[in-house]
Amino acid sequence: MRTMTRLVPLLLLFTGGCSDVEDDHDHDHDHENEVITTVVLTFTPDAGGADLTFTWADPEDDGNPVIDGIVLPNADYGLTVDFLNELEEPAEEITEEIADESDIHQVFFTGSGVDGPGTAVNSAAVVSHAYADTDVNGMPIGLSNTITGLQAGTGELTVTLRHMPLEDGNAVKTGTTAEDVASSGFGAIGGDNDAQLTFPIEVL
Repeated sequence: MRTMTRLVPLLLLFTGGCSDVEDDHDHDHDHENEVITTVVLTFTPDAGGADLTFTWADPEDDGNPVIDGIVLPNADYGLTVDFLNELEEPAEEITEEIADESDIHQVFFTGSGVDGPGTAVNSAAVVSHAYADTDVNGMPIGLSNTITGLQAGTGELTVTLRHMPLEDGNAVKTGTTAEDVASSGFGAIGGDNDAQLTFPIEVL
């Protein structure tokens, strides 16, 4: 799937016709009208060596992204994920906002090329994924991760940024949200996708 959605506001977004519209300087609404145009995956080899960076980019937000194919030697890596809005000049770093409100966000890694907490058992996977960061409640975030090469082959890696605000005062994000996705899909959890995009992946 090659789609990108607008970043869901972290607080209530009022329409222009309402008297409750916040002015442009209200920093409590930093996510209003934000757009994620670019996602950057940086793989750092555990054994040392240069980082490998792959980008999904739709800098004009016109639905025609340029997608790097991920090609990795069969090894172990640290993986960081960065989200940007390149419609701004200079490009706006959305990752910091996600990190600041990580208790209501999580990045999921799914697809035919992946085995991990967000996937069902996948004998065809070319890499395995594990979370390497947690929010203030000790739950996974997914901005920092570990990736382990499993076997040579090809597949797809889908990256999903999910926004999960409180519902009726109750937390939506839990310590098993990824496992819920693995067993029953994204329809099994609350919230909405801020972004969902797919890279082709090959392990050599």
